[in-house]
Amino acid sequence: MTDFVVRRDDLRVWQTAESTATDPPGPGDVQLRVERFGLTANNLTYGAFGDELGYWQFFAAPAGWGRIPVWGFGAVEASGVEGIAVGDRFYGYFPMSSAVRLQARVDGTGFVECSPARATLPPVYNRYLRAVPELGFRVGQDDANAVVRPLYLTGWLLADQLEQARWYGADAVVLASASSKTAFSTAFELAARAEHPPVIGLTSAAHRAFTEGLGCYDRVLTYDEVSTLPTRGGLAFVDMAGSPGVRRAVHEHAADDLRVSIMVGATHREGASFTADRLPGPAPEFFFAPGRAEQRAAELGPGAFQRRIGAAWAAFAERVPDLLEIEHHSGVEAVGRAYDALLDGSADPGRAVVLSL
Repeated sequence: MTDFVVRRDDLRVWQTAESTATDPPGPGDVQLRVERFGLTANNLTYGAFGDELGYWQFFAAPAGWGRIPVWGFGAVEASGVEGIAVGDRFYGYFPMSSAVRLQARVDGTGFVECSPARATLPPVYNRYLRAVPELGFRVGQDDANAVVRPLYLTGWLLADQLEQARWYGADAVVLASASSKTAFSTAFELAARAEHPPVIGLTSAAHRAFTEGLGCYDRVLTYDEVSTLPTRGGLAFVDMAGSPGVRRAVHEHAADDLRVSIMVGATHREGASFTADRLPGPAPEFFFAPGRAEQRAAELGPGAFQRRIGAAWAAFAERVPDLLEIEHHSGVEAVGRAYDALLDGSADPGRAVVLSL
């Protein structure tokens, strides 16, 4: 088994660790081969805030090192669980590894990882879904699922919250880091909602053309054009960038016309922060997608919630090939190159990678 591990205090340092597990899974255990996983800026957020938000707790690593979680597919190699057979495929939260052993409790949509070490962690990360069409896993969409589905889920939950709050009384929604997959997933999902307000994207000059070409924003501005944001009627600000400078610029420009400020991600990794100094307008609030998912699953019922998300995602997944060019790479060196490119900011927003070790 090969594990890709990073220094918890310096994400730029990585190495691989080899381990062997020859004993068969015991009762309640399953061993899965990690078939493929997506690697995006979202995964760097898991590492950057691994201590604060508990992401290092999911998969054990040597002292001082961590295994960054990723989303992807695993195929069962050995099973000690009734109802899970060798060859069954599941989608969920995996380490950047060639294989993983989990403790599984079967439920109606797949299984829940139930080891004591993960008992206090958000349930959405412990749920592994059967890769079947009924749950939105259609033939030919594995790559889109690995790269975009978790980010789309955050976008769906954001759009759902904004709609339930009646857009917080704002006449426009502003999404920072508009070229990111989470942001454009949110924008597409907002556009699918009845009576949605205009959606404005904020992005870098280098990513402006790509962002405009997505076709999901009513208007695209660069970060140095924040002062031209229309504030009359109020703005709802959703921040995927995590940049204190961008956040301050929007708050100072909109001030009392800012109806809500929601912090979501940290695509601007250097200097990113989920805390904010005192700013004009409403205090920024942190959006924790797993918490929102738990709330909606409780309201709708877990099965109904997963089916609703699955149906919405399957429709959106058909768009993904037109939005992104997805590349495949395998092996330690390829994974390392893709990881380094994300860290140094050289990754093309119009491309995505699906990897395996």
